[in-house]
Amino acid sequence: MTRLMKFKWGLIFLVLHYLILRYFAITLAPEARVPMHWNIQDEIDGWWGKTPALLFYALFNLGLFMLLYAMPWYSPRYRNFRERNEKVIPALTAGLVLFFAVFSCYSLWLAASGSQMGMRLVMVPIGLLFVFLGNLLPKVPNNYFVGIRTPWTLSSDEIWQRTHRLGGWCFVIAGLLFALRGLLPPLPPVWRVVTAILLLAFLLYPVLYSLLLYLKKK
Repeated sequence: MTRLMKFKWGLIFLVLHYLILRYFAITLAPEARVPMHWNIQDEIDGWWGKTPALLFYALFNLGLFMLLYAMPWYSPRYRNFRERNEKVIPALTAGLVLFFAVFSCYSLWLAASGSQMGMRLVMVPIGLLFVFLGNLLPKVPNNYFVGIRTPWTLSSDEIWQRTHRLGGWCFVIAGLLFALRGLLPPLPPVWRVVTAILLLAFLLYPVLYSLLLYLKKK
C-alpha cells in the first residue's frame, strides 16, 4: 500500500480517465466512428467503431500503468538503483497516463461532435509531454526498459548518464517546437517537412551521441 501511494497521481488520472470513458460509452451513438489516425496532411484517415475504441483506450492505459508499476518484478536492474527508480517511475507513470487520457478524450470528443479537426491541437500536449520527459531523462538510472536504450548506453553507466543529460535538453527543445507548431496557424507543406526533420534530428541525435561516446571510450 505504501508503494502504491507513490503512484497516486497515476491512479487519480486513471480513475478520471475511466469516468470520462464511461460518459462517452453512455452518450456516444452506437454508429459513431472514432478517429484513430491522421495523415501527413493532418486529415483523418483511420477510424474505429465505438466499442473497439473504448476498449482499446481503457485497456491500454490500464496496461501502461501496470507495466510501469510492476517494474521491480521484471527489471533486472531495478533494485540496483531502487531509490532513484522509486522517484522517477511514479512521475513517468503519471505523465504517460495523463497524456494518453488526454489524447483518447480528444479523439472521442471528435467522434461525438462530428468535427474533422486535425492533430494540430494535440501537438501542444505532445510537446508538453516531451518537455516533461526531457526533465526526467537525466534522472533515469541505467536499465533495460526506460530511457535511451542503445547497446552503447547499456554498456556503460558513464555513457548512459552523459547521453541522458544531452537527451534531456534535446527532448525539451523538441517539445517546445512541437507545442509551438500546435499553437501557430497551419504551416505550408514545405515548412511542415522542415519542422518534422528538425524534430526527428533532435530526437535521434542522442542515439548517435551515445555511439560517438562509445567509440571515443573504446
